[in-house]
Parts: sequence; C-alpha cells; structure tokens
Amino acid sequence: MSQLPRPTPATLPAAKPAHPEPEDRCLRCGRPTQAGVSLCEFDNPGRIKAPSATQVHGTILVGVIAGFLVFGLLARFAVSAAGPFEADIQGRAARADGGAEVVVRVLNAGTLPAAATCRVTRDGVARQEDLTFRTERLAAGATVQVTRTLPTPLAGDPAFDVRRVTVACT
Repeated sequence: MSQLPRPTPATLPAAKPAHPEPEDRCLRCGRPTQAGVSLCEFDNPGRIKAPSATQVHGTILVGVIAGFLVFGLLARFAVSAAGPFEADIQGRAARADGGAEVVVRVLNAGTLPAAATCRVTRDGVARQEDLTFRTERLAAGATVQVTRTLPTPLAGDPAFDVRRVTVACT
C-alpha cells in the first residue's frame, strides 16, 4: 500500500491570524498604519510623533476660549448703541391685596433706536422677585409710558410701600 504524500509547509494555504494586528488609517491619505500612528511613512518620512492628548485638549480649550471672547465682543458691539435710558415713576397706587400699580416713563436718551430692559424694585435694592419688563423698540429721543402691576407679596413679606418703589432701565 502506498502512502499519500504529506503536504509540505510550502504547499499549505496561508492561514489568517486568529487575532489580526490592530491598525489605524493615515489622516492624510487613508493608507493603513500601525495602531496609534496617525500618518503613514509616505506622509511622515521623519516619523514625527502625533500630538499628545494634552496638546490636543489644550488646543481645543484655546479654541473654545477664543470663541467665547469673539462672541462677547460681538454681543458688546450689538448692544453698545442701546441707551442710555432715563426712567422714572409717573404714577403709583397701592392695591388692597398688598401689590401695587406703577406707571413708568422711559426715555431713550441714546442716538439709535433700542428697547429698554427695566426693573421695578420695592425699595431700590434688586431682588430676585422684582418685576422686570422690556419696552418696545424706542426711537432715539422717544418716550413711552408703561403701566405695570407689581405682584402681591408672598406670605410673610411686607406689602409694597408705593413711596419707596423705584425703577431703573438699561
């Protein structure tokens, strides 16, 4: 009986590795690179290493801070022509429930049309519960009168003393 010839290692089919090496892609051309290598040999002949995580995060932080600064400057220029506004209380009346009604006169003393944001306080000291409102857009030199009802104070808070109510507009 004759034996069949045994295959030699040269004739065996190439087996795929059970766990292939992890690989990345070149950021510029897309060629496969070793894991953790951002540029291939063609695009990085000097084998300069990629930036560290600290450098990347620092660059992002600088970009975010610069974005906030630019946004702040744009917002400043957008509202810099607004006002100044002059405001005073033309009329006031106490209500039986402890609230008050006020008539506020607002003057745009600026050179451009703008809307005013006004705060009515019970005694000149700003509080979270103060009434805040916005006027319509006022032409330069224009005046508007607005009537507002101040809310009834919470239980335990004193009623409004209409003689001490103040208004300020920006």
